[in-house]
Amino acid sequence: MKRIMNRFKFHFAYLFVIIIFISINSCSKENKVTIYRDVWGVAHIYAQNENDLAFAFGYAQAEDRLEQILRSFRTAEGTLSEAFGEKYVNTDYHQRLYRHAEVSRERFGDMSAEVQLQISRFVDGIKKYMQDHPDKVPDWAPEIYPWHVLAWGRTFIWGWPEGQAMDDLARGNRKPEPPHHSNEWTVNKGRTATGAPIALLDPHLSFGSSGRWFEARLHAGDMQACGMAVVGTPFIGIGHNEYISWAQTTGGPDCADVYELEIYPKNPLQYKYDGKWRVITREKIIIKVKKKDGGYKNVERTIDRCHYGPIVKRDGLKAYAVKISYQNEVGVAEQMLAMNKAKNIEEFKKALSMCQLMPQNIMFASVKGNIYYQRTGRVPIRPEGYNWDYPVPGNTSKSEWQGIHPSTDLIQITNPGTGFMQNCNISPGTMMPNSPFTKDKYPSYIYNDPQNRSNPRGRSALRLLGAENKLTIERAKQIALDTSVDGYKVWTNALQTAYNKYGRKYADMKDAVNLITSWNGRLDKDNQSAALYRFWLRDYNKSNGKFPGDKGFSANDQKKMLKALVSARQYLTEKFDRYDVAWGETVRIKRNKKSWPVSGGSFKNGISVLRAAGGKFDSQSGVTYVNRGQSCCMVVSLKQPIESYSIMPWGVSDDPNSQHYTDQTEKLFSASVFKPTYFNKEDLMNNLESTEELIIP
Repeated sequence: MKRIMNRFKFHFAYLFVIIIFISINSCSKENKVTIYRDVWGVAHIYAQNENDLAFAFGYAQAEDRLEQILRSFRTAEGTLSEAFGEKYVNTDYHQRLYRHAEVSRERFGDMSAEVQLQISRFVDGIKKYMQDHPDKVPDWAPEIYPWHVLAWGRTFIWGWPEGQAMDDLARGNRKPEPPHHSNEWTVNKGRTATGAPIALLDPHLSFGSSGRWFEARLHAGDMQACGMAVVGTPFIGIGHNEYISWAQTTGGPDCADVYELEIYPKNPLQYKYDGKWRVITREKIIIKVKKKDGGYKNVERTIDRCHYGPIVKRDGLKAYAVKISYQNEVGVAEQMLAMNKAKNIEEFKKALSMCQLMPQNIMFASVKGNIYYQRTGRVPIRPEGYNWDYPVPGNTSKSEWQGIHPSTDLIQITNPGTGFMQNCNISPGTMMPNSPFTKDKYPSYIYNDPQNRSNPRGRSALRLLGAENKLTIERAKQIALDTSVDGYKVWTNALQTAYNKYGRKYADMKDAVNLITSWNGRLDKDNQSAALYRFWLRDYNKSNGKFPGDKGFSANDQKKMLKALVSARQYLTEKFDRYDVAWGETVRIKRNKKSWPVSGGSFKNGISVLRAAGGKFDSQSGVTYVNRGQSCCMVVSLKQPIESYSIMPWGVSDDPNSQHYTDQTEKLFSASVFKPTYFNKEDLMNNLESTEELIIP
């Protein structure tokens, strides 16, 4: 009965927003929306109102990425196995475990009428494209509904808080997973040549996953936004409007916990709570799975739940339940719309106060000259007396959350005295020189980081930004794509010292030693020292060589360095017929059968530069094919009008026959060149490729 009522509630809400839409438009003539495409194929949509804009945005996304949208929606509802077979059973089970589809259906009507309508029209636009182009619709396409957008939004943000819970569960058994890589920084107007803030927006994600970004410019009423959207969602996720810019990197307060349950010895479906036995509900789910012969089979799984959330592990008379602060939330779309339309710092802070984003470092800049940072997330208020980095007792009400922290409790700063700040997945304590963010000022679960933790990208950002007092937009782009390796001199000097002491046995290695010790420390694609340096460190690490301590390298480690250089030289010569091979021959970006050289890199042993580029190492060829890193890099000058530049790893289209399939790969990403965003319409008209008019049904 409850499920029937929830379904009725959803359909009633959907009918309500359609009635609103009809009433708004019944007195007007048919509306037209124009989708312009610039020379890179990027969609610039101009509409009379935001509802028509949402419709056209859905249509434009479907033009370029229909299969990505549909696959994302299937992921969200937990039906990938039905389309693609048994290897997705665990993925579907995971989606059902957290009830993304059910919560989204149940709570769609709880959002504002404005957001309901825009999401509904966005989905209508996708459907219209499918109706107009039935030949483009795959046979596995699901029936799509507005709630799919919410479910996909939940799915997209889920990995961050769930990862925190899984780290709590695993802590002591394995090292928690490191954070994802991303860069962001802002420089205030007093340190730029233009007298306006300059910002970097640079998330690092997989290029090929369902989370790959969609670049667009949206123009209608108060919605004037430029940037990147998660495919299958109607609002800009990272970007700017006419007044502000915003960026996000991974890291943030702790938004999830694990509760250890005490199971009743005589009944595995009961657990103790405040001296009484509570019932664990067991749900049987059926996952429909496509077989290789084209038929289907059903796979049955069970999900156990308690009042904290789903039970993810059992160990004898103990069980472990995950509690995530987003368990019943669907408001990320509502918050993104508010961020898209914010005109100043006050409106942006109000948007953040909704606390619907996953744990993130948010950086803001505005044309009024303000820069701002918040370590955001939906943070539970936790009672004292427990170590929240580990599973906590679930047999008592004393460990229950006591509400959600308002955003004003979170780490934040406006216009820091240093004039700039960065967060490249580092601690708040290392964001800027003499950072005011110290652990003693916050609950540990809000700070949620060692105070002095940094990384090579964070140190490089501080070094490069700290040297700029009159930052230009061109220099900002260079810093965004900087390939200098932090701390490389420690290693090149150590190699020279080792060769000076023990080089008699390695006389034939002099040229290889010189190649590394004369290196400029950059991972530029034509650099002929960087590859040898990389594989030398790799082989040194394989030999269990130690990193330098206070007293430097031991004699044994120095000898290992020279042996590692011999093996690295031999390896490169075997793979590339020379050991002074250009970096871009060993690190490339590939789509289908074509590949191009890449500057930059993200590897072990400290080789991680601001121009992030990592991927799959092909042991046969010795080439790393880049498939993650700078997924949608953008540099923004917050002058009036705003000026921005972007670079994407692939083209906007997923059609291999499109000229925009790999145009940005070849001409921008491989070349380390930004393109203008043409946010101003006059600039767009001077760089226009096509015009398409949609009649809004």
